[in-house]
Parts: sequence; structure tokens; C-alpha cells
Amino acid sequence: MQHVSVMPAETLEALQLRSGYSALDCTTGMGGHTRLLSSAVGPDGHVFACDTDSESLAMAKANCEGSPSPITFIHTPFSKARQALDALGAGLMDALLADFGTSMMHFQTPERGFSLMHDGPLDMRLDRTSEGPTAADLVNTLSERELADLIYTTGERRSRALARALVRARPVVSMKQFADAILAAVPRTGKLHPATLAALSLRIAVNSEYREIESLIDQLPSLVKPGGRVAFITFHSGEDLIAKTGTRRLAKEGKCRLVNKHVLIPTPEEVRRNPASRSAKMRVLEML
Repeated sequence: MQHVSVMPAETLEALQLRSGYSALDCTTGMGGHTRLLSSAVGPDGHVFACDTDSESLAMAKANCEGSPSPITFIHTPFSKARQALDALGAGLMDALLADFGTSMMHFQTPERGFSLMHDGPLDMRLDRTSEGPTAADLVNTLSERELADLIYTTGERRSRALARALVRARPVVSMKQFADAILAAVPRTGKLHPATLAALSLRIAVNSEYREIESLIDQLPSLVKPGGRVAFITFHSGEDLIAKTGTRRLAKEGKCRLVNKHVLIPTPEEVRRNPASRSAKMRVLEML
């Protein structure tokens, strides 16, 4: 499965890795950035590659075979990152990278239930070993008002109409049923599928994505040594707002300094090569 890492040159510049450094990749995904970090720290360094998705971890292990540095793969969400490192006897890191959200693999695998373009179960769990609710569980059990409030969290102004359509279509157990129910209520008028923001709202809720990002930010002083660099890559406004608010709070508390006044974005050349990178924003900080 093809995978292209976002902003590779900017990542290396931001983290300022050297031979022998230890680096934490909180979102190894398919292993693209993990390989990049491994090359930068070399055989005397060490990369700890985490992901909440055990299936992604398995693919990353295969893709990182023969990497220059030792790589330890860890199945963990952000909220348990320090706990996972403690279990391995690992101390503070020289650098940390988190590339938030999902990967193209999730959208290209119908049975994962992320894509509106493919039919599959309405799942959306990043960790299918978890016992947490699926997107179908939320759609079929929340009250109409609760569902509307959830959909509205991503700025979907038609949330009440969409929630009403989904409740009337219950039980909704597949992506096709989900998309069709919304299309029947709000016909498509442009390139963006009318169910896009509703699907994003469900995905964020199912995986507690915002709370997990907040937890990672809170843990930064216990994860990265003073002078160490942190880079966050976000892909939509909700993620970026949490990264912006959280890192500015740490800076005001004297726990880090913001390296860049403004976010870094992909070059026009990268966006041409990899259109999926067009919404990426990078925030960089240095721990104090």
C-alpha cells in the first residue's frame, strides 16, 4: 500500500536530530516518519514508534525492516505514552513527533469503516482491539439531540437535519447506509460529500481524539528532556486549535518555547506531488 510521509524535510529541520539521539514517534502509522527518524539518529540512536492502531504497527514493522537504528514498536494511545515508556525503562526523549489523525490506509481499507467512497461496517475505531463504541454504536444509540450536538462539533451547521435523517434511517450499520441517509436529507451540491463533517465528528468521538491530543501535550515535560524538540503535524482546524492552545499554555507556564511564530505548511511542490498534504500544518516547540 502506497504511503507518502508529509513534510519530511521540515520534520528533520524541526527536530534537529543527531546521531545517538532517542526519538519518540507517537503516530508511526505506516512507518514513513519512523524510517526518517531512524536514519537521522543512526545505529547509536533509538526510535520508539507508537500507535494506537495495532494493524498499522504491524505494517510499520514490515516497512521499517533494516532501518539504521533500533526501533521499538509500542501499541499505545497518547494518554499512556509515559506509562508505556516506563514499562520499557526508557527515560526522557531527545525529540518527539506526532502526526495526528488517520492515514490513507484507513480510508483505503473498506472494512475499517472510514471512507464514504467505499462500503464497509460503520466502525471508525483506530484500535479495533478496543472495547470502545464504534461509529454505528453512537449513531444508533444516541438521542437525536445528542447526535446533532456531536455532529455540530466539527462546524456542521446542518447537524440537526443530519441527525434527524440518521435517526429515521436506524439501524445504520454500514458506511453506505450512513452516506445514503445523509444524501437523502441533504443532496450533494459540490465536491464535498455532505456527510464528510458528520463522519469526521463520529471518528473524533469514537477515538477520543481531542482528549488524547490534550493528554499528550500535558505529558510533554515528562516525555522530552529540556532542550529537546517537539513537532506536531495537524490536518484539520480542530486538531490545530488544540495543538495551538495547548502548546501556548505550556509556553506561558515556562515549560517550553515556541520555535516558530507561525505554523509551517508544505511547499507548493509537495502539495503537487502529494495532494493529501495540502491541509497539513506543523507546530514546533523546544522543551525548557
